[in-house]
Amino acid sequence: MFNRYKNIKRKKDPKTGFNYRVPVLYPKIEERDDDILHTVVVGERLDLLAFRYYNDSGLWWIISRANGLDPSEISPEVGLELKIPQNTGDILTRFQTMNTIG
Repeated sequence: MFNRYKNIKRKKDPKTGFNYRVPVLYPKIEERDDDILHTVVVGERLDLLAFRYYNDSGLWWIISRANGLDPSEISPEVGLELKIPQNTGDILTRFQTMNTIG
């Protein structure tokens, strides 16, 4: 199931004791020759495409970022040609590095 907030981390301010959310940072995803091109048909959503291509609906944000889509939109326009990045290992490594709480 689609969960936009899965990667949000919480931190506690040691001085005030208040909890706060740490913003999630996403890496820039450059176009590559091995990207798959996919034309959106009726009923397709980013989470369903992520499951089809990556076997993980939580990776919807990779397709969104690679195509410069509004992250609040899960259903792209019918007929839109999307780039589906294949270098997910590199993308996820950069994502984890950017979001490591120290």
